[in-house]
Amino acid sequence: MESTRIILWDIDGVLIYVGESYRQTIINTVQHYFSEFIGLRLPDKLMTWKDTQGFKFAGGFNDDWELTYAAVLCYLSELVCRVDVSKLAVDRPQDLDGMLSVLKNLGSVCGDCSLSLDLKPILKKLKEYGGGLSALDKALPEFFGDYVGKARDFWFPELVKRLFEEVYLGEELFREKYGVGRRFAVGEGRILKETSLVDIETLLEFRKNYYFGIVTGRERFEAEFSLRQHLLHRVFPPELIVAREDIEERKPSPQPLIECSELVRKKYALSKNTGVIYVGDSLDDLAAARNAGFYFIAVVGGIKDLKERNNLRREMHERICDLIVDDVQELFLYL
Repeated sequence: MESTRIILWDIDGVLIYVGESYRQTIINTVQHYFSEFIGLRLPDKLMTWKDTQGFKFAGGFNDDWELTYAAVLCYLSELVCRVDVSKLAVDRPQDLDGMLSVLKNLGSVCGDCSLSLDLKPILKKLKEYGGGLSALDKALPEFFGDYVGKARDFWFPELVKRLFEEVYLGEELFREKYGVGRRFAVGEGRILKETSLVDIETLLEFRKNYYFGIVTGRERFEAEFSLRQHLLHRVFPPELIVAREDIEERKPSPQPLIECSELVRKKYALSKNTGVIYVGDSLDDLAAARNAGFYFIAVVGGIKDLKERNNLRREMHERICDLIVDDVQELFLYL
């Protein structure tokens, strides 16, 4: 292999801190689904930041929409165990108003029912099954049996996604992306809470010796907006970004990384043997790099909780990550 001259970057947790944006959007979306759509009286937040990290550790949840779908189904399974839903005849609605009506009917039989769930044993089982929604299909029946099937009558990923996007983008960006106004969420979009984890000067120094590309689970709209917001678009041209909608397979599949590396090689006329590094922050990122035959560098500083950061560092070490750093500035010292 020729010298390593290509660096592919993930965005979330590497270039941009998302603890107050994507992670909080997951928490707020799950809460809203049960408190507002179903109408439960919830004195506390159902999920915590550590719960979102637990799904990430389980693997297969690089996609935050799918993570949120999974969390909602977990809590729905717990809820239908507690209340009698046998008299609720559910026809699968195709529109948002129909979905809301079904959830309102569920709330009508819940009374003053509250809701809580220890996710740890479920997450442990998810990890054993390989993570992701397919693993959830295997794991949940071990805890809730046939109630999982009934819970799916009240599980509407389309509604979850709509709410998630409203919470994350805010009114102006949601309207710009989708052409309609928000229906459910209020307040400033969580995307505006994001902060940069790297200064532009460090990246410009990197660019003297390396060629850059981006592989992200974000859709292109959000990716390009956040890069512009933090002036990082100066070193990451849009034609070298592989976003969610650009390719069918997603991490941990190697295809997004391979596609991006080919774009970089073509733009800069590099040899097919030029070495590639992928810089990410999750176990799915590591798996994608390994599957592609690329080097992998883990950035763990995007996790502010020291215990959780050390947990991720240990996981990366056990899986023989090529290098583990706290942030991109530290990475610069090595490269």
